[in-house]
Amino acid sequence: MITTEHVTQKSLPELSESMLADNHNVVMPTHIFRKDGDIIGSASVGAAPLVWWWMDSKRAKALDSVRAIKKLEDEYAANGIHRAFIMCDKGSNFFPNMERLGNKKMWEGVMYYRDFK
Repeated sequence: MITTEHVTQKSLPELSESMLADNHNVVMPTHIFRKDGDIIGSASVGAAPLVWWWMDSKRAKALDSVRAIKKLEDEYAANGIHRAFIMCDKGSNFFPNMERLGNKKMWEGVMYYRDFK
């Protein structure tokens, strides 16, 4: 049977050790999945600030985008948030410049969504 529990300060070291031993990581984990008492997985549900971004490709200049990003950063920081995860499509004008603009690449994965029924 699979059980789910919230991550606590007490459970976090065990979870971190389990993820690292499996060469994986979940950023800001909120839930642990156990089977027969052993950790078999984790998830981050609603914990990580995620930014979906669009700027008009014809009307917005590069400097407009940089200024808009700074406004968002200031708003997040005012609420005590100092890191956000930014989605960027490979077809975006931003994509080739993301790292140059100070963003750190996390992985080469694909993001999916799921409708709950």
